[in-house]
Amino acid sequence: MDNPPPLPTFLRPMLAQPGRPFDSDQHLFEIKWDGIRALAFVEQAGCRLLSRHGLALDGLFPELAGIADLPPGTLLDGELVVLRNGKPERSLVQSRLPLRSPHKIRIRGQTTPATYIVFDQLYHESRPLLGTPLSVRRTILMGTLGRAAHPRLLFSQGVVGAGRAFFQQVVDRQLEGVLAKRLDSLYRPGRRDGAWIKIKPSEIDRPIGGV
Repeated sequence: MDNPPPLPTFLRPMLAQPGRPFDSDQHLFEIKWDGIRALAFVEQAGCRLLSRHGLALDGLFPELAGIADLPPGTLLDGELVVLRNGKPERSLVQSRLPLRSPHKIRIRGQTTPATYIVFDQLYHESRPLLGTPLSVRRTILMGTLGRAAHPRLLFSQGVVGAGRAFFQQVVDRQLEGVLAKRLDSLYRPGRRDGAWIKIKPSEIDRPIGGV
């Protein structure tokens, strides 16, 4: 495709409702990474990295410039994290947001580099995948990331079925929580319709919908 149509200027990411651990062969269970939600818009002119609220992030994370090498017309959804011993440290990635000095940004990118953990693909070759089931979108995503081979661009792994055991593993690793997503779920920008469920250890004892 010589001149693919442009991607959307912005797209609000899909959201999750709170819930409790469960097992289901109809759901994918992933780690809920504690970082900055980010959408990557890859176009002919380069890559735009935007937060869930539309804040431009690409200039703050030069170590992720390789995202621009993905095929134009690609739109990804994922989480920016700074990992220490396999665990995200939210304060380290959040501290990048106020930086303005190019020198400080470059040094942080070298000393505490961020990783973009990608869990969804919303456009492929400029064609929207929003109406495509999650299971198919993730198959396409694996192919997209497989061609990139970028060390700071990772596919978010998950399991199907054993949600309770997976949640316990996450608790044991002292991670933020688990996301359970229906394998047949469509991507609904800005919606919190129950197809995605967030399960956090800190909220297990709270009544759902309570304070």
